Amino acid sequence: MSTKAYLREQILAQLKQMDEATYKKRSLQIANQLFQEEVWQRAQAIGITIARFPEVATQSIIERAWREGKCVSIPETDNKTKTMQFREYRPDDKLVKKALGLYEPATKARILAKAEIDLLIVPGVLFRPDGYRIGFGAGFYDRYLAGYEGRTISLCYAEQISTDFTPEAHDLPVQKLVLENNLK
Repeated sequence: MSTKAYLREQILAQLKQMDEATYKKRSLQIANQLFQEEVWQRAQAIGITIARFPEVATQSIIERAWREGKCVSIPETDNKTKTMQFREYRPDDKLVKKALGLYEPATKARILAKAEIDLLIVPGVLFRPDGYRIGFGAGFYDRYLAGYEGRTISLCYAEQISTDFTPEAHDLPVQKLVLENNLK
């Protein structure tokens, strides 16, 4: 097992120990930190995933974005090409659970070009303080970030910060980490 795979397995096992109340409380605290960020306040269009436990919950973030009049887009993945694109997501849109367990648009809503997305909220499992990350292993975000020029943020719990891994040549860091209690 590679170091990345081992670290991914270890931190996910640790995070899965959270009970539902703790998970909701911690996720909400991180979301509230995000809402204080200037990059959030200025963004008109965001790219975000529908999070799965134990990732930081994103539903309250999506709902807040809609209330603020932001365009919300969520990824649609292509497992054959290992690529993704972001489709607009509105409150009444239906979702479908795909092969990787991700919820994606069920309809063929408008695709946002990379240049249209002001803020991309990038998921991950483990993060270095300098923004490099270990994702979930499929590489979708690494490929997408290669041509993305907007702002990038990742939401993470304090225990997801580590210097136990070295970024690889193809890895691209996120610009900011939003942590509990604004630790960084």
